[in-house]
Amino acid sequence: MFDLHSHVIYQVDDGARSLDEALELVRSDIMQGADRICATPHYSVDHPLEPELVHQRLVELRARAQGTGLDVEIFPGNEVLYFDSMAECLGEGQILTLGESRFVLIEFYPRDSYSRILTAVRKLRRAGYRPVIAHAERFRSLRERGLNGAISEGAYIQVSTEPLGKSGISGLLDGESRFIRNALKHHEVHFLGTDMHRMDRRPPELSDAVRWVKHHVNHPYAEDLLWKNGSRLLEDRDFL
Repeated sequence: MFDLHSHVIYQVDDGARSLDEALELVRSDIMQGADRICATPHYSVDHPLEPELVHQRLVELRARAQGTGLDVEIFPGNEVLYFDSMAECLGEGQILTLGESRFVLIEFYPRDSYSRILTAVRKLRRAGYRPVIAHAERFRSLRERGLNGAISEGAYIQVSTEPLGKSGISGLLDGESRFIRNALKHHEVHFLGTDMHRMDRRPPELSDAVRWVKHHVNHPYAEDLLWKNGSRLLEDRDFL
C-alpha cells in the first residue's frame, strides 16, 4: 500500500524525534501493509524547511531501513501550509514535491474558507503543479460543501487512515469517519495517508483502514486507491 502522508523525517517538525523512532514508525507501517511511504515534513512560510536537510535525513533513514532488512521505498516531500507565494517557492526549489513529481501536498487551517481552498488549487494548477489536499476530512468548508468542487478544479484528495479504521459505534458517531467513508463510496478520494508522527502520539494506524477499503469499495477502485494511484504519482502522470 502507498502511504502518501507521514512525518518520519526526524527532528525537523512535530514528527519523529530520532532516527530510531523514525525506523520504528516505518517498521510498524510496513507490518500493517505499507510498502511505499512519502516522507512529508511540515513546511510553512513562518517555518520553512531546507530541502537539503530533508534529503540528508532521508538518506540516513533509507540506509537504516535497508540495513535492518525492511522492504520499503521512502520518497521525499513536504506537507505545505498553503500561502499565497507558494507556487513561486516551488519554482525556486524551496519546497519539495512528492517523489520529485509535479504533485504537491497542501494543507489549510481547519476553518479556511471554501473559496480560499479553490483559489489555492487553481493557482497551483496554473503554475503547472498537481495539488493534493492533505487530510481533507479536517477542513470544515470541505465537509460542508463536499469534495466535487475542489476535484473539478484539479485537486487530488488524501484522507487519513485513522478515522477510517474506527469500528462499530465509534465509527458511526465520528464525523470525520463518516465523511471519509462517504467520499470513498463516491470515489472522491485518490490517496490514503497515515499522517504518522510518533510512536506514542499518532502512530501509524493502517491495517483496519485497508481492511475497510477492501470490503466496502469495488475492487478496481480499491486497487487504484491502495496501489495504482501511487504509481501514477511517482510516474508524474496527471490522472484526473
